[in-house]
Amino acid sequence: MTVLNGEAGDQVRLDVWADTGLLVALDLVNRLHPDASGGVAALADVLAVDPPSAAHLTARDLPGFAELAGELRAVLDNLRAGDEDSAAVRLNTLLSAYPAHPHLAREEGRWRLHHHPAETSLVPMWSAICAEALARFLAGGHASRVGACEARGCGRLFVDTSRNRIRRFCSTACQDRVKTAAARRRGAARNAQR
Repeated sequence: MTVLNGEAGDQVRLDVWADTGLLVALDLVNRLHPDASGGVAALADVLAVDPPSAAHLTARDLPGFAELAGELRAVLDNLRAGDEDSAAVRLNTLLSAYPAHPHLAREEGRWRLHHHPAETSLVPMWSAICAEALARFLAGGHASRVGACEARGCGRLFVDTSRNRIRRFCSTACQDRVKTAAARRRGAARNAQR
């Protein structure tokens, strides 16, 4: 299992378990709008990585998660802009407000390390998890790996895990859409020249 390690030219792999906070942070930013218009269904999809969280989710949690998504967006935007200092200040503020209290919990017959207080409500729990994960990401020297999809009208944020850091799209669907549009434009230009 490789977890966000490697030097400048190495490929970075995200571990679904260890990097859950980073993946949830990205999903919150991409799917939950500041006005909470993504709704409880979108939030439940994001929290599906942790079935107990999704099961305990209520509409009352939505404003807190929308606020968290806004804070995380600001951190990720700072990282995209190369402003690690501002990102660190924002993360320290989140870490101070929602400190991670690591503890071991037995799940599916094995011990797992959790990075949040053992008994807390959903928003503080996920605030601690996401802040701690983004802090590890920044401290690990990966800040330049945050990207935004270049497909027109998308802009979803992602972590570029490629070896040479050339990823431009959030998904193959966006990449295919852009390539198809470019091929159509080239075809139309050739037809116009005839």
